[in-house]
Amino acid sequence: MVKSNTIEKKAGSRDTFQKVKRQLDDAQKVTAEVGELMAEARNILTSYARCKTENGYENFTDMILEASKKGEQLTEKLRRLSLEVVLDQVKYEKYQSELVAVHGIKIGYCDEILGIIMPVLIPHRKEQYTDYLYKPLYIAFKQWCIEQNQEQKKIPEYEKCTVCFVHLYNRDLPLGRIRDHDNFEEKHVLDVISNFFLVSDSGLHVDTYHITRMADKDGTEVYIMDTDKFPRWLQSI
Repeated sequence: MVKSNTIEKKAGSRDTFQKVKRQLDDAQKVTAEVGELMAEARNILTSYARCKTENGYENFTDMILEASKKGEQLTEKLRRLSLEVVLDQVKYEKYQSELVAVHGIKIGYCDEILGIIMPVLIPHRKEQYTDYLYKPLYIAFKQWCIEQNQEQKKIPEYEKCTVCFVHLYNRDLPLGRIRDHDNFEEKHVLDVISNFFLVSDSGLHVDTYHITRMADKDGTEVYIMDTDKFPRWLQSI
């Protein structure tokens, strides 16, 4: 019986090793694909810089999007691998908190208004892969709430509120990038916000408002406040 258990443990260890090895091989393959796409994007950008054709820029953005999607696949694979192989919970929690800084998400709370700054635009409604924003956003909210609790500071909960999305576009890039407000996938962002700060995200409890501005770089700012505060806040920005 002891010998049988030992064999089973060894077999289990081999299976685990092979699984991790396959995950590493898969991640390395995707890394190479990202490199190839980025190299192709660089070539297209060089060509666009010479010719300045609309079609050239379109090809460049298509290539960047493909590279970005591959990059997100790589990130997801590495996140899953980290979750499976890191046994030290303290290290893993530190890793999660560092992800917030890596993604550049900032959260502030002042005068009963919760502000969230993200260095990316909210995904298009038709985009299939959206985890690049929502997972880091969830982690950022979770870490912020933990810190607020530890410092005995208030975590707001809104019963009737307005959520204002400010879409910031890099003014140096073509204006054709600017989307209609109804083309943003706001629902998933509201879902994450609702998990932490809203009584409900139904239309009876939440109004949404969208603003587009030109800026030095792309980004999204989200402001959450009681509905009766919104008119005065809107006049102040």
